[in-house]
Amino acid sequence: MLGAWNVGVVVNSMPEKVATAFAEITGTLKGAQYTPIAYLGSRVVNGTNHAILCEQVLTTGRDDKNVVMMIINEKSEGFTLVSIDRVVEGTTGDGAVTVDVKTDIPTDAMVVFDEALVGFVGASVQPFALLGTQIVKGVDYIFACEVTLTTAVPVKKVSLVTVNALADKKVVSFENILG
Repeated sequence: MLGAWNVGVVVNSMPEKVATAFAEITGTLKGAQYTPIAYLGSRVVNGTNHAILCEQVLTTGRDDKNVVMMIINEKSEGFTLVSIDRVVEGTTGDGAVTVDVKTDIPTDAMVVFDEALVGFVGASVQPFALLGTQIVKGVDYIFACEVTLTTAVPVKKVSLVTVNALADKKVVSFENILG
């Protein structure tokens, strides 16, 4: 559908011309370095927009880390940067969110994820990266997931799925970031 996101997550890779444009665009940006985590998909709007999930390391001297979604637009005359939106903000101090991206999700985190989604209906939820953790009452595990709604016509989205692992229960929350 024109204007709708064609979600198709590819971890640690993207189309060659998008990868080249990403390198050129991020090479001109000051104050941060960007490492792609996953190519999320595209949509046709005044050219073709491409969504890329990235780790952002701010060059503040403390190497603060965030996770951002970068949108770049492709037209016949080339690529331009449309937006950089923060998805997960790394913080310091009590209750801090520690951004530590892993596309090879550790077994202990996958066990927590799987336990939390036992019996979940209405969508298929596939984690493709562990973006970070937060120590609060329990531990929050922040996953990036491709979510496919089980409707007559399946709809794909990309969502942050946070699982709070308490001693006796798991609490899950979803935040749509694309689609």
